Amino acid sequence: MKRITLLIMSLCLTGLGIAQEEFAIEQTIEQPIGYLEIGSGWEVRLMNRNTDSYRLAVVVPERFAGITNETRVCNLAGDTLTILENTLLPKGTVVELEGRLGFRKINAFDKSTAMAEQIDIPENADPVYIELGEKADLSIKKLVCQGDPHFEMGERSRLSIDTICGHGDIHIARHNAEFQYGTSLKEGKILIDIYERPSWYYVKENPIIITTKLEDGQPVTTERNRIWDNSLSLSLGVGYRNGLNPVNRNSPYTNSGGLDVPIGLLTGFVFTPHLSLSTGLQVNLNQRWMDYPVRMGEKGLEVIENPEMTQHDKLFSTYLCIPAELYYYFGKSKSYGISMDVRFGYLIDAQLITRFPSIGNQGSIGESARSLFNPWKLEAGISFNTNVLGIIHGVRVYTNLLPEYNKAVTTEKFRSIGVEIKF
Repeated sequence: MKRITLLIMSLCLTGLGIAQEEFAIEQTIEQPIGYLEIGSGWEVRLMNRNTDSYRLAVVVPERFAGITNETRVCNLAGDTLTILENTLLPKGTVVELEGRLGFRKINAFDKSTAMAEQIDIPENADPVYIELGEKADLSIKKLVCQGDPHFEMGERSRLSIDTICGHGDIHIARHNAEFQYGTSLKEGKILIDIYERPSWYYVKENPIIITTKLEDGQPVTTERNRIWDNSLSLSLGVGYRNGLNPVNRNSPYTNSGGLDVPIGLLTGFVFTPHLSLSTGLQVNLNQRWMDYPVRMGEKGLEVIENPEMTQHDKLFSTYLCIPAELYYYFGKSKSYGISMDVRFGYLIDAQLITRFPSIGNQGSIGESARSLFNPWKLEAGISFNTNVLGIIHGVRVYTNLLPEYNKAVTTEKFRSIGVEIKF
């Protein structure tokens, strides 16, 4: 059963020989709190006490006593305590929350300020999430991590921890924000993912690993860049290729160019602040518009000399690829760079699609064309990359290094050059 008691008391403080009277409004909350939300306009002080109840106090000068009595400071819903935004009292008015600071989640809203004596992260518990909104400021004197807390730092927020101890790992996602720590006595790691925003979206920078070990009884902290960025990103491109035509213009393989759409999931390895490598898995969808009406024959494609009706033919092929791309970015902001890549793939499907315009939507047929294509793909490219053009991340020029088609159907290599827009 929830019970909140309200107590108004007058405190007489004497400093520098001048007596200053202050009022404090206190609330006692006699139930567990799992989720703490902190609004802006206050200076929230979190004091860790081994008690089953919580004390919430607002201390103001005497002249604001009347306004304070009419001010709604907090809201309690379930196990969620929300310290509401301060709109009436002076900015920076002190709010004290005293009790067991073992919350499952802390959310410091935009422009909020909070200071904690000690926050305990228990072992073998669900992950504890601490989120800082834009320009929020959180200072922690001592962070005891037996579990693994996750900090999400918003734009221009600030997190300061004087002492860190325990054997849990700390995960910090820093979005153009500031993180500082004093002494690390912990056995676990501090993993920092850094996100900067040179344009309207965030770009992930060098991850950092901070570790501490004892040498001659003294803690020694080392900080290094994490080489493997253990996250996945979606890649997408749209490219147009030309130069796929054979020397013999009457060949059934004569076409009007090709469309390539690579879609993949990539991860990265960061070697220096400016040099990185990405790799992963990619599905490469290819399409070619054929110039002549064709069909599948015993030895490959055949031109239909006198078709009974007008037909349009397309060749589709799908490769599963492993790409590897080496990036180099220029300048401190790393807004521009170049990269070189290779894509090694294996054919997983191919179709010849024939459409008869006179029949309408029902006039399309498809048949397997796997026997036409080289089962292996090897492609190389060079890109100019940028992160200041919105969703466009770069322009890539590429070519194939292996024959497009199976040697059993044609011996021509069909060299091609393409241009791809990277998203």
